[in-house]
Amino acid sequence: MTFNTRLFIVAILFAALAGCASFDGPPAAVDAEQESVELSAELVEPEAVAPIERAFEPDTFYALLVAEMAGSRERFDIALGNYVQQAHKTRDPGVIARATRIARFLENRSAALEMSVLWVEVEPTNNEARVLAASELSEAGRLSEAFTHADYLAAQGNPMLLQTVAAYASKGTDIEREQLIEGLEALKPQYPEAVELWMALALAYQQQGLMDEATGAVKKAVKLDPEHFQAQALQARIRFQQGDQVGAIRQMAALVDTNPDDNRIRLQYARMLAGTDMVKAADQFEVLVQDNPHDADLLLSLALIRFEQKNFEQAQPLFEQLTDIESRRSTAYYYLARIAQQQGDFNDALNNYLKVELGPDFMPALVQTLEILVAAGELKPANARMQAVRKTVPQQVERLFALEAEVYGKYDHLDAAEQILSQGLAEVPDSTRLLFSRAMINERRNMLDLAELDFRKVIRYEPNNAMALNALGYTLADRTERYDEAYELIVQAHSLKPDDAAIIDSLGWVSYRMGNYTEALLRLQEAFSLFPDPEIAAHLGEVLWVTGDRAAALKVWREGVELNPSSELIPKVMKRLGAPE
Repeated sequence: MTFNTRLFIVAILFAALAGCASFDGPPAAVDAEQESVELSAELVEPEAVAPIERAFEPDTFYALLVAEMAGSRERFDIALGNYVQQAHKTRDPGVIARATRIARFLENRSAALEMSVLWVEVEPTNNEARVLAASELSEAGRLSEAFTHADYLAAQGNPMLLQTVAAYASKGTDIEREQLIEGLEALKPQYPEAVELWMALALAYQQQGLMDEATGAVKKAVKLDPEHFQAQALQARIRFQQGDQVGAIRQMAALVDTNPDDNRIRLQYARMLAGTDMVKAADQFEVLVQDNPHDADLLLSLALIRFEQKNFEQAQPLFEQLTDIESRRSTAYYYLARIAQQQGDFNDALNNYLKVELGPDFMPALVQTLEILVAAGELKPANARMQAVRKTVPQQVERLFALEAEVYGKYDHLDAAEQILSQGLAEVPDSTRLLFSRAMINERRNMLDLAELDFRKVIRYEPNNAMALNALGYTLADRTERYDEAYELIVQAHSLKPDDAAIIDSLGWVSYRMGNYTEALLRLQEAFSLFPDPEIAAHLGEVLWVTGDRAAALKVWREGVELNPSSELIPKVMKRLGAPE
């Protein structure tokens, strides 16, 4: 590198580092939001980073210049990588500060944590470094380390960071929260009049489940400063959690009236209302959206409320607006599909479901796609869709084969279900999940020999699989006369899961088939009390009818029909036994 080139690089880099022109990073002050109280506090003014004047090696200058140029071209991965590398190499406060801010701007939590901790190590008296380190450590659940920095700033007259650290307490373990509470309690003699300390204690107690202590701490904060709206908002949240919903909502409504422009308070109020009064919640979210028309979270909240209200006319344009926001696009398409499906427009529903990408809404969308296609008898396109998805997410292949077969079976396409399960077992031969599913399908196909083979294979692989033991035992009891084998299998399942209503029902049914009516009644009554279900009601009613208690049988059958009026189980039993409908 020539001397003139070095001077050129130095000049450009000096300007870039001193001005920080390439990134509009986040403010240095922490914005500590905690869902239950929406805390946000400007903790310190960003400290000016002096222009870098030390004599860096040419390689360092070049790496940092490349980082700045990469940032200007939106190659942030290169920019951050170079800055992190040079921060470790040079340990220069200006480079470390720049690396920290870039990492936070990019929401790269691991790099932001690494750089902010390094910054404090290099400049332990830099308050901004302390604030950012505390924020990142709290976000990572490292509450004890974060508390150290909050304690340092509190000693300098700024206790707000204590509240910020406590707002993240849910991210720590129980032990971490206990240690944080101990540290905060130890500060009470030093800062008895600090509202921030009592707020921090209330937050930490709340997230540790110590609600009485939380109530006492927040009451102290409100007493110290009756006009402190954050303390009042936290007090309302704690009241809401303790069951005083009316009082909490009334308190939040008063806060909104006195602070109409504070969207954090209105948002907490809207969230409380969402659990008790959807109409009023929608009104509050309408105001929030008007003030923040491009806030994706607020738009989604309002859209979901309108959807739950079945107000599709207002929900649909909100979801359509969200399709332009990448982070919410898939969710928006999913709900647009559900709206179309509920309105009977299945083509539009399918088109929107197919636009849902991998993420939380992908599997629900896939299930609904299958439901629509299979219900219409369109098995080929359904299978084509599933094949495409299995190629996209091969790690989920077992689950996807099981899902496809389950939907086929739901609509009585039993041969297709058996075929898809056999195809799945060709790819995942030892899958007990697929073997069990195929056994159940073959039982419905009256292929009892094949069903038993698969059930026994599952039991061979998993001797303590209570579900498989019970399924085989019930099948033998209900569909054959091999009662002794059935009883032995079901007893084994019962020993593994003695409180399982389905297994107790099987035990009662096999006892009935063996002629032990007293035992059958006891077991079936126990099963029905544990889990009222039409199938158990059908069994219990039959035993009552056969043993002569026909009034009780009719009563149980009526209860069973009420549980699921569309079920044919009970009417078939009643017809077989000649019972009056």
